[in-house]
Parts: sequence; C-alpha cells; structure tokens
Amino acid sequence: MTTDLDKPDTPPPDASLEFWEQRIKASRWLITKTTALGATAAVLGVLGQGWLEDAAPLFPFISQNYGIWQAGYLLALLIIFLVWAAAMRQKFGLLANSKQGFQVQLRIDEQNERRAQRAQEARERRQKLAEERDPVLFFKSAARSKKFDY
Repeated sequence: MTTDLDKPDTPPPDASLEFWEQRIKASRWLITKTTALGATAAVLGVLGQGWLEDAAPLFPFISQNYGIWQAGYLLALLIIFLVWAAAMRQKFGLLANSKQGFQVQLRIDEQNERRAQRAQEARERRQKLAEERDPVLFFKSAARSKKFDY
C-alpha cells in the first residue's frame, strides 16, 4: 500500500502551467508561514530568557545550576534556529525549483505550439498542392477484356 508520503515530490508527466503556478503559490505560502514561525520563536526566545531569570529565585534547582540552565536554553535556541534555517533553505529551494519548472513548461508549450503551427501549415500546403495538381488517371478508358491483360 502506497500513500502520498511514499511518492517523491515530482511533477506529473503531463504537468500544466496551472500545476506550476499552484506549486509556486504554495511555496510562497510555506515561506511566509515558516518566517512567521521563526519570528514567533525569536520573540519567545527573548521572553524565555527573561522568564528563566525570573524563575531562578523561585525554584532552587534552577538557581543552584543557573549557568547550566542558561547554557541549555541557549543550546535549545541554537538548535531551533538551525532547524528553522534548514527549513527556510528547503522552502526557497522548492520555490526556485517550481519557478524553473514553470519556465521549462512555458518553453515546452511554446515549442509544441510552434510544431502544431508548422504541421498545420504543411498540411495546408500539401492540400493546396494536391488541389492544383492535375488528376492522374490510373485506369485506361477502354473497356476491359475478360482475359488477362498485362
């Protein structure tokens, strides 16, 4: 049994411009959401540092090892930032890939349109030549005999 998660993120073979436009729009929306999450994490990171300082006198296990708690908190913030930066890089890569796919699809559509136009012109030219040409008679106008005539 395969799910959508098992399939790689590749466009269908007959991907249209609408597919690429939708993918670009979705990529931009993902970048916006990831940026908002990063900004929220930064605000909570600044507030969390103050909350840790305020909690130190209330909880003896924090005040006894405040330096370790602060280092752990900064390490957690650093890890969250690195994960966020990797996510942003992935989202920008997806956007660039989608834009490139859109451009390639545009070129493919233009090429197919030119080919169809050339094929139509060639058909019209052949039809015009066939109409201008004199009809060729393949059979003799004389009556046929019942014997084999070669």
